[in-house]
Amino acid sequence: MPEKDDGFRRLDEASPLTERGRARRSNERLEARAPGDLAPRRVGEILDAGFDALRARFLPCLGACVVLWIGPAWLIAYLPPEEIAQRLAAGEDVLPLVAVAASLGHTLLQSLVQIAGTILVGAIVHGEFEGRPVPLDAALRLVLRRGVPLVITTALVALLAILGLLACVLPYFLVLWRLSLAPLATALEGAGPFQSVRRSVVLTQRSLLRWAAVVVVASCVALPFSGAAGAAAETEVRAQVLSETALSAELYAALLWASATVFFAVATAVAAAATTAFYFDQRVRRDGLDLLTRLAAQRGAELGAAGSRA
Repeated sequence: MPEKDDGFRRLDEASPLTERGRARRSNERLEARAPGDLAPRRVGEILDAGFDALRARFLPCLGACVVLWIGPAWLIAYLPPEEIAQRLAAGEDVLPLVAVAASLGHTLLQSLVQIAGTILVGAIVHGEFEGRPVPLDAALRLVLRRGVPLVITTALVALLAILGLLACVLPYFLVLWRLSLAPLATALEGAGPFQSVRRSVVLTQRSLLRWAAVVVVASCVALPFSGAAGAAAETEVRAQVLSETALSAELYAALLWASATVFFAVATAVAAAATTAFYFDQRVRRDGLDLLTRLAAQRGAELGAAGSRA
């Protein structure tokens, strides 16, 4: 029986960060599968698979997320919600409403970037789960080609999440769980917005604890990056650093912009890889995807052998 790919490599093997290494890992995923690989993964194995795929495509994933976070990180560094409120309504009675609106605007923009990052990273790393590397330009073309349905799906998911939040906290988390895979279904399966919502509901059946565990662990891994950037953007921390160091406000904002862009990009890539791994695990459970992929590979090998004999 072929030996399983346990995620480790010998010192004389090509690194998964190189093109040759990525090709080797992708080929091994198809050629060295054992019957046990057809079984659904446990939570730890889901996370291992997601982080392994992220390591194999780390630079493209990080670069894509950095581009997405440049704008929101600039707002965090140069126009925090408190400053927006002060500029728009300094000393007026409407200041609390403006502050709330600015804070909600920041939160909404960051949520949209997080969703966009999940889709883009999922498009980049999904080939690692299917045993075929996906170039960055191919992933970008996929996302752009599905741009309009993705926007509609994202808006629909956000609307349902807001309705769940207004109803009660519990429905909000249920909506996040059942609709967590809708954007990936739109991007990777070519489904329409409403079909993607139904598809996500079907894929996430009986997976609440597994989804919650994946989200919690991935959040803990990403927390040092997002937490550091978020803490540095706090008004109190900013004021204390400026008072105790020789940094100017402009230099602090520039450093915050650069570091927040990279840190939030890493956190987004980590969360996106975990979500993509959860998506493929659910497809294995509901669609038998791993079995279908193996059968397709065997059929292709048989056709190639028949062609060579002819």
